[in-house]
Amino acid sequence: MVDISFEINGKIVQPDDMTDALDILFLKHIREKTNSSLASICCPAHGKKPSIIVRGQTIDTLNFEVSGCCDDLINKVNKQLNKRG
Repeated sequence: MVDISFEINGKIVQPDDMTDALDILFLKHIREKTNSSLASICCPAHGKKPSIIVRGQTIDTLNFEVSGCCDDLINKVNKQLNKRG
């Protein structure tokens, strides 16, 4: 499983921390789809999974920031995320 965290307006949040039901569902959907899309990606050299921070000032301005053990893993993850659209 990929480590996915959310940061909105500078604060780390969990989907259930949100007050709006649609925001909760939206963040949970992001987590599920991202985990599903990246489940098979693992660094072949180091055996590690990526970490993702989904970050934005508001829930409407979220961007994915990928970190990992090496540039090869980060590039592979970014390529997969860009495929999803």
